[in-house]
Amino acid sequence: MAIYACHSPALDRGTASALEGATVLRLGFAPWGFVFGPIWLLAKRLWLPLGAWILGAAVVGFVVASGVLRPETAVILYGLAALFIGIDGRNLQGWSLARRGSPLADIVAADTAESAEREFFARALAAPARGASSVGPAPSSAQEIIGLFPRAGR
Repeated sequence: MAIYACHSPALDRGTASALEGATVLRLGFAPWGFVFGPIWLLAKRLWLPLGAWILGAAVVGFVVASGVLRPETAVILYGLAALFIGIDGRNLQGWSLARRGSPLADIVAADTAESAEREFFARALAAPARGASSVGPAPSSAQEIIGLFPRAGR
């Protein structure tokens, strides 16, 4: 089973039409981001991380050209940047979705993205509307202590 993050722009999650712009994003290692880092960032429209990658590559290239770093160090730095994109690339996607107005709405464990989407929609449509009273345990009085002792002072 994989873990999926569901991002939804809807503030009112009680209606089906409010969930049209929902995005399901698989969490975990991004192998294509590891292998094709900047191309993957470009394909996923992650402009700020791509800009940071380009700026970092330009700085490393300038430092290697000026003779401060050896070319082997630049290869190691590129490998570390690729590893970072592979490990944290999906989080960068989620951050970008949240920045565009689709904050994280739910986390779902499912076998496929379709089943994760179905589970998310079922949960979102079954959730009570905001401000609705929920049935639950009565609040404890101030004299009770939660834990091993039933009453204060005993």
